[in-house]
Amino acid sequence: MDDSTDRIPVRELARGFRKRTWVTARMMSKLGMKMAKKNLGLGEIMSKVDEDEAVEAAQALLEQLDGLKGFAMKIGQMISYLDASLPPRAQRILAKLQFDSKPMDPDVIVQLLTKELGDVPERIFDEFEPMPFAAASIGQVHRARLGDQRLAVKVQYPQIDELMRKDLTTISRLSRVALLLGPVDGKGLARELQERILEECDYRIEADNQERFRRLFAEVDGISIPAVIPELSSQRVLTSELVDRLGFYEFCDTASQDAKNRAAINIYRSCFTSIYRYCAYNADPHPGNYLFSPEGDVTLLDFGCVKRFEPKMICQWKDVARAVLNNDEDALQHGLIAAGFIRKQRKFDWAHQLEAMRELYKPMIADEPFTFTPEWVAGIHDVLMFKNKNKFKLTMPPDWLFVNRLQFGMFSILAHLNATAVWGDIFRPLAESTVEPVRFVDAA
Repeated sequence: MDDSTDRIPVRELARGFRKRTWVTARMMSKLGMKMAKKNLGLGEIMSKVDEDEAVEAAQALLEQLDGLKGFAMKIGQMISYLDASLPPRAQRILAKLQFDSKPMDPDVIVQLLTKELGDVPERIFDEFEPMPFAAASIGQVHRARLGDQRLAVKVQYPQIDELMRKDLTTISRLSRVALLLGPVDGKGLARELQERILEECDYRIEADNQERFRRLFAEVDGISIPAVIPELSSQRVLTSELVDRLGFYEFCDTASQDAKNRAAINIYRSCFTSIYRYCAYNADPHPGNYLFSPEGDVTLLDFGCVKRFEPKMICQWKDVARAVLNNDEDALQHGLIAAGFIRKQRKFDWAHQLEAMRELYKPMIADEPFTFTPEWVAGIHDVLMFKNKNKFKLTMPPDWLFVNRLQFGMFSILAHLNATAVWGDIFRPLAESTVEPVRFVDAA
């Protein structure tokens, strides 16, 4: 990966209409225009993209978003792994937004830590590194030590909650959300987005989420979640066990394909177990939120944006999934109507919709090993959205916003891993499982 990103610390984040609000709105509008090109599928877009121009544009976008942090930077993170039209070189440049953006000035971080934990870092920890080893959209992470315990201390950027609210106000005025196409409940989607993302600004909620997921997966082979240190955590500071493992792109570049397949299976199983059994999952599945052992064991990170689903919705999702797996058009019709996806039933082409959905569920339908590829993920976007005969008769219920983000995010990650497995052997038992909802702490 190109390491030329300027890591000179930032003393304060950009604010105001010209420096922040206008940049965010303009980027969202450009995304919407690109994704809405009439009948132009992602496969066609991919074939038309000039690699050198894409790399230059990615570098410009990285420099523009790096100092903004907040919601605009989150969109940049999503582009870095969800946008199948970007060449790999351009994706790798934007991938810096996932874990290696410009840090805040150490003095600013020390002031916040002192305010949140009641003393300066030198008296709280035996060691504390003033420069972070990871920095992203709303906070940065520092190495520390207390006795023999090595720690990761995540510190929130000062006033990022206020800036996130202003960013989200900008987005709430838009009638479309980037990466979604067709008639949608714009206000409902914006409200759902706002509720989930603002929860990320309270690390007390994230600490509770992280500990609950850690207990749920404590006995699951191949999956681990760092323990939270509650006495060294607060609303704006989250201290956890430090895990030294490979980052996503280093793992992709060095691991064997067998290890990549094992890692992908661990990610896939943890995702659908959490959703189909526990009715909740991390709704921000970008590559920076995973660490890997060389053998393919996976550490899950960052539980700030957890979506809690109503059991009724998960049961409806399973009904739709089983209808697709069983090639049952009548059951699919009932399931999509019950879930609120159908805006106009008149002249709705149910046979076409079943065919499109079976393409989405192709990995789970197959009895033989299936390999995720970027081309397949791009094709799914085409089949379900750009080239779907029913696209203007479908709608997106607000609760499904993060389902789409999660589902396509995970598929993109599996495609980066070129992952191969018999996915139906994992998926089908979970689609038949009973729900066991986990109760989480609500936002203050």
